[in-house]
Amino acid sequence: TSSGSFVYDPKIERTARANRKAAKLAKEAARLARLEQEEAEASPYISEEEQFEMADANPPPPPRRTLGDYGQRNN
Repeated sequence: TSSGSFVYDPKIERTARANRKAAKLAKEAARLARLEQEEAEASPYISEEEQFEMADANPPPPPRRTLGDYGQRNN
């Protein structure tokens, strides 16, 4: 039950690190390809009227007030 019998092998560690990196890159490439395909399938043409409707539908919220704002005069 001695844990000192294990030998550290840097070559195995490098191989494992390279395999993990390759898997991570492949997963990211697949995700990007899927996103590009979804964007291509979506309607590429949006009329200007639709863009204006979308802009008018959700106006930005007013800026958050702070204690200093409440203390200012309203001249």
